[in-house]
Amino acid sequence: MNLDDILTGSLCVIDTNVLLYAEQGKSGQAQRLLRRCSKGELIGVLPQTVWQELTHKLMLTEAIMKGVVSGANPAARLADKPDVVRGLRLYQAKVRSLVDLGLRFERCTLEDLLQAAFELQRRYGLLTNDSVVLAVALRLDADCLVSSDKALRQITDIDVLAPSDLQV
Repeated sequence: MNLDDILTGSLCVIDTNVLLYAEQGKSGQAQRLLRRCSKGELIGVLPQTVWQELTHKLMLTEAIMKGVVSGANPAARLADKPDVVRGLRLYQAKVRSLVDLGLRFERCTLEDLLQAAFELQRRYGLLTNDSVVLAVALRLDADCLVSSDKALRQITDIDVLAPSDLQV
């Protein structure tokens, strides 16, 4: 299913990669999904792990774009430069803008992590963040999980939708 075909009023749990594709202009479908959320046509929910992962990735991207870190393991290189970290602001504005778009924050509960996510890992072989995002989506009884993560394609517990127009 094309992301544009998600029914109005649907509760959509959105994964980090889809937000990055929208921000980077790599998927018009992802961009339109966020616009629909901002208009209230869809209910967009980001689990806590998505907010954290996105914030981290956007911070690293800003540091790389400014030329203050490069090479392998930019996170370790940036961690050694607290003065640079203090000066990074663009990523913060981008993360805050998601709230302005109407995207919701959903906490990850202890049960999400220690019960549901571990069970989903055993069943599907998912990595931790993927299993927690899926656990939250299932707890919320979401209509769909929007992610381009290949590991989530095998999921049968919920509709997993991905942008079909990725330009990588």
